[in-house]
Amino acid sequence: MIASLHAYMDESVDKQERMFVLGGFVDRPESWSSILYQWVDRIQPNKLPNPIKAFHMTDCETGNGEFRDELGWDRDTRRQLIIDLIDLISRHVIGLFAVGLPIKEYKALDPITPDGTRLGYSQYHFIFQAAIAYLAGEFDDSGFGAHETVNFFFDRNSPYETWANRLHKKLKESAHPWGRRIGSLTFENKENMRLLQVADLGVYEAMKYLTNAIYNEGRTRRSFEKLAEHHCVMKLSAFNADNLKEMFAFKKTKLADFAKRPALDGSIV
Repeated sequence: MIASLHAYMDESVDKQERMFVLGGFVDRPESWSSILYQWVDRIQPNKLPNPIKAFHMTDCETGNGEFRDELGWDRDTRRQLIIDLIDLISRHVIGLFAVGLPIKEYKALDPITPDGTRLGYSQYHFIFQAAIAYLAGEFDDSGFGAHETVNFFFDRNSPYETWANRLHKKLKESAHPWGRRIGSLTFENKENMRLLQVADLGVYEAMKYLTNAIYNEGRTRRSFEKLAEHHCVMKLSAFNADNLKEMFAFKKTKLADFAKRPALDGSIV
C-alpha cells in the first residue's frame, strides 16, 4: 500500500486585488481525521450564534455571508470562533503551505503564443501548477519514502477544473524527479468536504502574511503568529516581477524550440 499525505487547498486574494494566493495545509490522513472531528464539533449549530453551512474565513473576519450581525453574530463571537479554530489547528502537526502571485505583474506579461495564451494558461492555473510543483518538490527533498505521494484536494471551481485536471496530469507525468510525488487530484465543495474549510482559513492567513510582508502593511497577525509558534507553518513564498519575467523568457524559448510539436499549451513546466 502506497502511503500518502493529504493537502487541502484553497485560494484567496487581498481586497486591493494585488496578490492572488493558493495554499492550505498538508498532513497525514490520520491527523486529518482528528482535525475533522474537532472542527465539526466546534462549528456545530448549538455552539454558534446562528448555524452555518460552511466556514468561510473572509466572511467571518468581515461579518459578511453567514456571519452577518443580523443573523445573530457580532464582532466578539466571530473573533472567538477564529481564535478557537486557530487553537484547534495549532494542536496538530500540520503544515501551512502557500504560493502567491502578484496580479499586476502577471497581467503585465505578454501572451506566450500568437493566439493569446498566457503563461500558465491563466492566473488560477499558473498558481495551481506552481503550488503542486513546489509542494511535491518540498517532499521529494525531505527524505520521505520513495513511494509516498501527496494527494491534492481543492475547492470546486467549475470554470477551471478541466484545464486543472489536464495540467495536473502533465505535472505528474513530467520528467521532473518530484513528479513521482504527485498523487490524486480531487475537487469538492466546502459543505461536503469540511477539511477544505480548514484550508480556507489557512490560505487566508497566508495571504494576509504575504501581503503584509511584501507591501509593508504592519505587524504580523496574532493568529498567524500562533500557527508559527506551534510549527504549523511549512513554507510561504511569492513570485515577483523579476522571476515572472524569467519564467516568461524560458517558456518562450521552450515554445520556439518545440514549435512543430502539436500538443503544447500554457503550462509552466
